[in-house]
Amino acid sequence: CRMAAMGAMRSYIGGALAALILAVPAGADSLRPRVSPAAASAFGDRAVEQVRLFATCAGRLSASIEHVWLIGQGNGNLDAAHRRSFDALIEAVLPDAEAAGFSGKQVWHLRIVAKAAQARLLQTAAFHTDQRRARAAGRLAIRQMSTCEALLLG
Repeated sequence: CRMAAMGAMRSYIGGALAALILAVPAGADSLRPRVSPAAASAFGDRAVEQVRLFATCAGRLSASIEHVWLIGQGNGNLDAAHRRSFDALIEAVLPDAEAAGFSGKQVWHLRIVAKAAQARLLQTAAFHTDQRRARAAGRLAIRQMSTCEALLLG
């Protein structure tokens, strides 16, 4: 029960962070606090970490959307809505990540790698003849998606 409460709190805090990031309008540089170069570097490192996570989740969701289309099971509309949320989060933090040296090409690379890995798990879970491997791949695919979904509100 305590672990569930901690997980719910972590989801709430992650969602609140996402809501705060999205609440600042694009081009609102005047709203950003003025900070020292050392602090800016720390913010940039944090932004790079966030962009990496958000891009990975967007890639996983892309694989899930395609898998739903392929086998006709699941909720592709919900996955698409979640992917749009991650796209918005990427857009919100990418300027700070770019200032820290992270490029848009790197975002696409992460998305593609995560999509390919998630697609492999989903295909193994759905089509592998070894039921043990199929179940293990299915559990890992669900765990990967749960990690991403826990970052979003609702």
